[in-house]
Amino acid sequence: MIAALFIRLVEGDAEKALEELHHRYYFPLLGFVDAMINHREAAEEIVNDVFIIIWKRREKLQFVRNPEVYLFVCAKNEALKYLQSRRITFAGLDELPDVAFSLERNPEDILISAETLQHINKAIAALPPRCRMIFRLVKQNNLKYREVAEVLDLSEKTVENQLVIALKKISGSLPVHLLPGRKK
Repeated sequence: MIAALFIRLVEGDAEKALEELHHRYYFPLLGFVDAMINHREAAEEIVNDVFIIIWKRREKLQFVRNPEVYLFVCAKNEALKYLQSRRITFAGLDELPDVAFSLERNPEDILISAETLQHINKAIAALPPRCRMIFRLVKQNNLKYREVAEVLDLSEKTVENQLVIALKKISGSLPVHLLPGRKK
């Protein structure tokens, strides 16, 4: 879908394609940038700048192999420029502040009870920052391990290991009666 939007930015209804891209990726990019810089208003400006960059570079987007990774890397680079311009050093993924995790509402998610969702969000918030960021990019933004590794400049194995750690910690923190196949 995102590849089709990139192609439309070049070949077709560019303004509508950018609007759709913005609608679909604004909040995932905002959460990602806000986690890096810990300043909501600046994160909003940075994400909007990313879409301006996309608009200005739209003629070259047809050559982008992975548009979703491209968006996250652009957002990361703009966040790093912001930090550098303010002489703030990016401490790295292990120093990221907590970021709330929310599930989109689809039929599968509706089956998750409010109690379970509360426990899951609490467990996610307790994850180490790098682990939490990787979990969000894979599970919330549906990026592949390879893509997350590219966005965060990590090895694919590190991404895989961090996701395993996250899933173990999350499932280990859930009360037994909330685990699938278990009764109260």
